[in-house]
Amino acid sequence: MMENKEMIYTAIFQNSQGNLSYETYNGHMSRSEAWIAAAKQGGANDKCLVALVPGVHPVYFYSDFVDSVADSAHSELRNHDLFDLN
Repeated sequence: MMENKEMIYTAIFQNSQGNLSYETYNGHMSRSEAWIAAAKQGGANDKCLVALVPGVHPVYFYSDFVDSVADSAHSELRNHDLFDLN
C-alpha cells in the first residue's frame, strides 16, 4: 500500500487591491513544499499567500462582520479595529 504524501490546507491570500480570500486545496505534507506550491498557485492569480493552515477551515474577515452589522454594533467593532484606532 502506498503512503499518501498529500494533505488538505486552507490557504489565505491577499490580492493587489488588499482584498483577502481563502481557498482549500490538496498540498504536500511538507509545510515548506506546500507553502511554495500555494504561493505559486496564488501568484498565478494575482494573489499573495498570507497564511497556510493545515485542514479545512472557514475563514472570516473583518469585512464579513463590519459590512453586515447595524450601526451601533458597527461602532463597537470599530473600537477594536487596528486600522481605525488613533
